[in-house]
Amino acid sequence: MSKSNHVVRSKAKGGWAVKKSGSLRASKSFRTKNEAVKYGRKLSKSEKTELYIHKKDGSIQNRNSYGNDPHPPKG
Repeated sequence: MSKSNHVVRSKAKGGWAVKKSGSLRASKSFRTKNEAVKYGRKLSKSEKTELYIHKKDGSIQNRNSYGNDPHPPKG
């Protein structure tokens, strides 16, 4: 499984968190989703990994690749 970061709803604090795939603990927690997404993008760009942005219900809202994209766009 490739490494990735996830922006998810934080149950403990009622805010949002950025977690690495397979990790139980958050890398960092935030009050707003927007702050978490900003941090997640920066982290994923520096690590050259995928970023998954989840909705409140846990489903995936958006996905961005900042590394070795297995399916790069043509052209």
